[in-house]
Amino acid sequence: MGNAGTSEHGRNVVARWRLLAERRLNYLLELHQSGRWTLYYEEPEFLRSIQEARAALKTWEQLAPIDPVQDKSIEVGIAQTENTLVPASPFTETPSPAGIETEDDLRRS
Repeated sequence: MGNAGTSEHGRNVVARWRLLAERRLNYLLELHQSGRWTLYYEEPEFLRSIQEARAALKTWEQLAPIDPVQDKSIEVGIAQTENTLVPASPFTETPSPAGIETEDDLRRS
């Protein structure tokens, strides 16, 4: 029984690496489409990076084939961390919850 949790955890780790490889390849393809790759790479180096990214993705897909049932929780978890709210800066003006304004508010100096 403890073995099932370990194997599921191992698959989740490999699936996360697969998702990371997908994101890297998508990033490189977006760089190519926009033409921004010329700012960061020489042509042979950029083509080598794309080939490496495709090979890495292929390897990770062989280790953890795409499974919509098992991968859903991973994708939701990643989406949740990407869409987390950033706390408001203490230097931005925030209204008082009760609508009370103070005359000596140091933020307005």
